[in-house]
Amino acid sequence: MTNESQLTQVEIYGQSYNLRGEGNPEYIHELASYVDARMSEIAGNSTTVDSLKVAILAALNIADEYHQIKREVDRQRMEIAVKTAEWERMLDAAIGK
Repeated sequence: MTNESQLTQVEIYGQSYNLRGEGNPEYIHELASYVDARMSEIAGNSTTVDSLKVAILAALNIADEYHQIKREVDRQRMEIAVKTAEWERMLDAAIGK
């Protein structure tokens, strides 16, 4: 199985892009569709028609989503680590260590 680079054509906010990469084309289309939807949503809620500004606002919104999710995952990992340490102490106490 080779990881050959392939060309995938997507459309984002009315523009076609040829993306070259090793990723699954379906996944690349999903990503492009998500970005397109976010840009369309922002354009619908904004008075700007400048596609660069819409793209920057979409990027900021997507970055915010990412960081909020990352913070939540980090919080959950910390919670799991604390619980695991607590269970380990309880097990050690139960077996007399």
